[in-house]
Amino acid sequence: MKIMQVVVVEGFSDTIKLKKIFGKENIDTIETNGLAITNQKLNLLADLNKTRGLIIFTDPDGPGIKIRDIINTYLNFKCFNAFINKKTIKNSKKIGIAEASDEEIKRALNELIIFNKNEESLSWNEFLINNFFEASNRKKIAEHFNWSEKINNKRLFKWLNYLNLSAHDIKKILEE
Repeated sequence: MKIMQVVVVEGFSDTIKLKKIFGKENIDTIETNGLAITNQKLNLLADLNKTRGLIIFTDPDGPGIKIRDIINTYLNFKCFNAFINKKTIKNSKKIGIAEASDEEIKRALNELIIFNKNEESLSWNEFLINNFFEASNRKKIAEHFNWSEKINNKRLFKWLNYLNLSAHDIKKILEE
């Protein structure tokens, strides 16, 4: 399997893991070096996104989510996002791409998500009336998309809108 886009990861261990799985010639990565994202790096990511496309593939933890938000915002959400399910990671000390199974990484890179920031498909009122904010519902929605189960309500609301999901769509997810 060859990945055409450049995959944005946090560190060198993530790059090593991805090249081991896909082969050195089948995947190109760029590392953010954790939260140390400079304007120069963001400009480089924007240039790469224009020519090859980007897949943001950060760890499912607080810093990983923050890095994802920074890059998505800078690129005006015109890139791909891949998410690993942290529950599939066996190592309890560190939860990241480098610790994920080969199968989980392949699945994540096959199930890319594109956020669309242009429309509001779900109003804040619908979000509240349908109790999507409740911890159990938030957790179930997050699990469906392999997002962190600790996603806060503001981010969940934004991301559901970025996916152009209606209240009806979200209710279907909760019924699964």
